[in-house]
Amino acid sequence: MILGPYDLTPELFYTLVVQTLDSWRVIVYGVERAPEGGTPAEIAKGVLRRNAGPVLRAGHGHFWPMWPSDFAKALAGAWGTLGEEYLRGQTALMTRHSARLGRVTSCFREGRGFDMPWWRGDNLPWLIYCWAEIKARSGRGPDAEQTAALAGLLADYEGRWLEPGGLLSRRVTGDWVDTIRRPSSTYNNLCVLMMLRRAPEIGLEPKTDADAFSKRLLEDRWRGDHFRDHADTEAMSVDGAVVALYLGSFGPDILGKAADRLAAEKLDEPWPMRCSTGEYDPSTVPWVTRLAPGYHRAHWLHLGSMWLNGLRKLGRDTNKGRAAVSALIERYGHVLEAVNADGTPYESFFISCERGLSMAAGQYLELIEAKGPAISGT
Repeated sequence: MILGPYDLTPELFYTLVVQTLDSWRVIVYGVERAPEGGTPAEIAKGVLRRNAGPVLRAGHGHFWPMWPSDFAKALAGAWGTLGEEYLRGQTALMTRHSARLGRVTSCFREGRGFDMPWWRGDNLPWLIYCWAEIKARSGRGPDAEQTAALAGLLADYEGRWLEPGGLLSRRVTGDWVDTIRRPSSTYNNLCVLMMLRRAPEIGLEPKTDADAFSKRLLEDRWRGDHFRDHADTEAMSVDGAVVALYLGSFGPDILGKAADRLAAEKLDEPWPMRCSTGEYDPSTVPWVTRLAPGYHRAHWLHLGSMWLNGLRKLGRDTNKGRAAVSALIERYGHVLEAVNADGTPYESFFISCERGLSMAAGQYLELIEAKGPAISGT
């Protein structure tokens, strides 16, 4: 059984207490409606505004810090609500603390960066993604000092964590799933591929060739109609396929087959989307994660909206999925994190469904504000 290692910071102990108390509150009182009210779009915008303090909180209830990946996944949808200067300032804050620490940490508060519960391999890729998106949307990327800091972080990351002529090291076990430890997850490798492709947009020069990395990734992880989840398994990856669709990591032939397989597994029904086809390998599940055994098998709204955004980019119809996500926001008057198959918020003694999840709100707004036919409730 995995016991860690956990980064034993004050923030970790504080968050364990906060999320447990918040979990009891959800169990006893249920989900409170967001004060803004209105349409699902208005509720999602209100969530982002309420979370936009000195750092963009990941959630309203117990996810009080900011995660680089959560922030990046919210960025496109938050652009019209929070504005360029706020989002640029948040990205600069992450860059400043990362340069001081010599790595991009998993979480940030106003005063410092920290890892909780441990360091993750998708931190730097999503930070570089943020700068590339800001540059693409505004025409102004990082300044000279920030570019130098990012170049140092990138060089260290490539030298430390990328295997020569290979993929991300098996030593990297942390990613967005947080409390599951997947060695060299396909999700993380897809984030690295995105980083290698987008880094030149902001003046960075990776030593690793993106095309060669892409080829290695396909050879090692693609199985004809799905990706395998990580370096030590043949189990199908769900989040890997979703992020590949969202980022447009490969051509339409591969992405189309990956989308068809996820749809065939009915992972987007009745709510998009579950992040696993079944239980994770026990060897990847730490003891603390077992206190909430159904958490990572619930339906995650941010992953569902990412899935739908990926389908939209692929030219697929998203009306049914958009309507389902809108219906959940209407039902609870809030943007939830994770729900059960019957649409009720996920609950457990240790951790229950977060409300006002920033990345879910951002992904939803990105979805409904994209060009295309409007649907009821948005």
